[in-house]
Amino acid sequence: MLSTAANFKSRAYHLGYMGLLPLIIGTGLAMVDVQTNTAITAIHSYAAVILTFIGAIHWGRAMQVNDMTLLNLSIWPSLIAWFSLLVSPVYGLPLLIACYLTVFAFDYREYAYAELDWFRRLRTQLTFVVCTLLAISWFYA
Repeated sequence: MLSTAANFKSRAYHLGYMGLLPLIIGTGLAMVDVQTNTAITAIHSYAAVILTFIGAIHWGRAMQVNDMTLLNLSIWPSLIAWFSLLVSPVYGLPLLIACYLTVFAFDYREYAYAELDWFRRLRTQLTFVVCTLLAISWFYA
């Protein structure tokens, strides 16, 4: 039986990878020219929602440690995600990629302590796949 901590990490990995499915399916549909515009719109929207979720992680962390700077920074991913939806995917997808990479760089530094090393590895893997899929989708936009 896995320990509670190991079980939690395992579940986080599984849920993180499951969260990639809409992007994988959408990118695949765009690549085979099946409802490409609909697929790109769905990818764009889902990526914006997930970026908002990542910002919410920072909001929760800021509340936990009473960090005003982190609290102020936590709102930016959702605002950028929202703005990306106001423009064409041709402009919105690279904006999302840039924001994902910026937030990743911040997370990588912010969560450098040993007990969250697993989270850094997960974020590295997920961010790489998300940005790759968004870049491929941008090509088809």
